[in-house]
Amino acid sequence: MKVLLADPPDAFLRGDGLTRQVQPLGLAYVGAALARRHDVRFLLPDTRAYRGDDPWGEIAAAIAAESPDVVGLGAVTATFPAACRLARLVKEIDPSVPVVLGGAHASAEALGAARREPAIDFVVRGEGEKVMARLVDALDAGATGQAGEWAEIPGLLWRGRADGSIHPPAAPEPPNDLDRLALPLRTGLVWSDDVTAGFYEAMVTARGCPYGCIYCGASSRDRPVRFRSPENVADEVAHLREHFDVRNLFFHDSVFTLDRRRTLSLCELLVARGLAMTFQCQTRVDCVDGELLAAMRAAGCRHVLFGIESGDERTLERIGKGIGLETIRRAVRMVKALGIRATGFFMIGLPWETPAEMERTVEFACDLGLDAVNLFSATPLPGTKLWEMVSDRRRTLPECVDFRTPQVNLTALDDAAYAGIFRRAQARFDDYNRSQATVASRQPGDLPL
Repeated sequence: MKVLLADPPDAFLRGDGLTRQVQPLGLAYVGAALARRHDVRFLLPDTRAYRGDDPWGEIAAAIAAESPDVVGLGAVTATFPAACRLARLVKEIDPSVPVVLGGAHASAEALGAARREPAIDFVVRGEGEKVMARLVDALDAGATGQAGEWAEIPGLLWRGRADGSIHPPAAPEPPNDLDRLALPLRTGLVWSDDVTAGFYEAMVTARGCPYGCIYCGASSRDRPVRFRSPENVADEVAHLREHFDVRNLFFHDSVFTLDRRRTLSLCELLVARGLAMTFQCQTRVDCVDGELLAAMRAAGCRHVLFGIESGDERTLERIGKGIGLETIRRAVRMVKALGIRATGFFMIGLPWETPAEMERTVEFACDLGLDAVNLFSATPLPGTKLWEMVSDRRRTLPECVDFRTPQVNLTALDDAAYAGIFRRAQARFDDYNRSQATVASRQPGDLPL
């Protein structure tokens, strides 16, 4: 069968020529699982520098030209509205084509997603490789679901063809041995003219997160934690270098250094195999130390991103971060001492926060010596503890979720007061980042590997 895997558009819809050059790895892994028996293509609008005035018409023309037998969509909560419109577009082109939704939003809100959008025929909850392979194989064999074939596929929600009834999924069965998964499929792009080398730099070396941060869906969605072996990761790095001339990497693990021993082994292996190249990763401040960071530096690490979130001790405790301010300071100092860039992510606007507590976060962020700081407004997402904490009124998310703006006010302040605090905090962050960029421009370039 011909399967079209699509990433709902965001940047593409604005028509300003900007792109998002990151391959959606969830779709890439699903594509690799399907490619063993089926023809797989990827429609990734946000990689295209579009400047027209009819983006949905362009997407419709591409879908019609591909003439797929099945369409799979991957969406987070922020792109779910676009995924719904994309599903409807598929049905307008050919009502007989099954539409499957997967991704973070589907895992958190499988029933809600199906109820909201009738054009979605199937929803995959959890990791999608096994589920999609079994589903597409069954469709290829002529299965209709009338006799309950879909009930045999764990993690699959389906809609009855005759009456539109929704059948909730059985518990998903995540793959335990990640080394047995096929490497992400990096070919088969419908639109490839604007794709840059950065598109191929994304990797994941583990799945899951053991922490319980209340704002993050990974805590409930991606357990249990599983790791790829250092050898398996190094093989993919070698593949990317050989076939796509990749010279930089971004490890998208929730916590790259979660298993200290494995991270050390991976870094040593990359050096031993001549695969060291510049890379960036995201991790926690309590999961780094001097020896580990030195090994990462030797393997090419030049940028570490920390989810710090707050400069207020009470807030750090209440969000489940489990770290203290001195731990944060120490981690930033260690990273900077090795000449590695450090970026911090922060949020304000949590339900209990006062203006003074939010101001402490801003002051703390700008006093750490980070190379860059990013500010987000606390936004409850389905599947998170924060979502359960807030009232139904606060669960009404906008059509296009943007964490960089105060679209939802969870505080006890009135909307105008909170918006003003956020606006002033963002201005401070912007000023800080401009000052750091000026400092960086005056310093010598990085040492070669």
